[in-house]
Amino acid sequence: MTAPIHLVACVASHGWGHLSQTIPMVAALRARLPALRTTVRTALPAVLVRERFEAAGLPAPEVSPDATEFGFEMHDALTVDDDASLARYRALFAGRDALLTGERAALRALRADVVLANIGWVPLAAAASLGLPAFGACSLNWADVLQARHPERADVGAIADWMREAYSRADALFALEPGMPFRGFANRVVVPPIARRGTERRDALRVALGVPPETRVMQVAFGGISLALDSASWRLPEGWIAVVLTADAVDGPSARRGDTLGWPYHDLLASSDLLVAKPGYGTFAAAGFAGRDTLAVPRDDWPEAPYLSAWLERHARLEPIGLDAVRAGRFEAGIAAVQTRAVRVPADGDGAATIAATIARRLGVAPPAQGLSRP
Repeated sequence: MTAPIHLVACVASHGWGHLSQTIPMVAALRARLPALRTTVRTALPAVLVRERFEAAGLPAPEVSPDATEFGFEMHDALTVDDDASLARYRALFAGRDALLTGERAALRALRADVVLANIGWVPLAAAASLGLPAFGACSLNWADVLQARHPERADVGAIADWMREAYSRADALFALEPGMPFRGFANRVVVPPIARRGTERRDALRVALGVPPETRVMQVAFGGISLALDSASWRLPEGWIAVVLTADAVDGPSARRGDTLGWPYHDLLASSDLLVAKPGYGTFAAAGFAGRDTLAVPRDDWPEAPYLSAWLERHARLEPIGLDAVRAGRFEAGIAAVQTRAVRVPADGDGAATIAATIARRLGVAPPAQGLSRP
């Protein structure tokens, strides 16, 4: 009997977005390889990883701890700690030979058959050196982000060049839309967005919140990195209520903690009227698929943000809102402004299926039977 193919998915621990991108890719690949075995290498909590896989209808994977791909150190959901981040990148660069040797040993020990990195460069170089199929997939890559934040630093340029050389060894680098353009990578493959579609249950959401059916719902979400908000003090315009999905959120006259509802994020988004968020891949891609009105706190220092915002503006009504206004619960001006914009056409596409098809071809796997639903 042929052993099942073992996929090692290496996932950055910079928030939850990299995991959210990766899970649909694994689901799409399992549609072609039902016996696929998956191990996730990451610094994210193993419990979180397993819960997210199971919530998507997938078997809980094995989780192999690895802290190499931290992305960037953050003070909070919006503020990068550049000093701490650079110190960690310098240390990785100084120990790069040992790092590659250790990653090769880890992949051997796991008996990996194929590596999917979101979007670590070391696993790709290690897999390629072992002759394993290696694929990177993300809306950004750390070489471009790092150099965009520090364009004049020679030491950063050397680190970015090291990353780019490793990325270039992948069979393919899947550049997800919306995202950074991955210019200069000969192995770049641009693919459609990856986002789950939620089920619209507007009446059920308002029943769960204990508010009248005509109440308008604002979803406030800032991803997997903490951003404390004093939502208890908010006073939203009449007829509005906020569902707050941030750390330390508390109930108030105009706000409810989202984690107490037990609703899937994407169903909540599909059943809401407005999203308040920062530019982030998972949040913006889901908003684009839902065509959801969005108020976004600018992230002028994050190189991926302009690409995300330009894409979302094509698929949803988008307006900026200052962080001070969000902290104070003053959304009136933003609501009024976004409602003056023309209605957009929601996004479509299935990047996960595109990626799975390419990986399956590399593994010599036949396409799935017709009629299977998309993951």
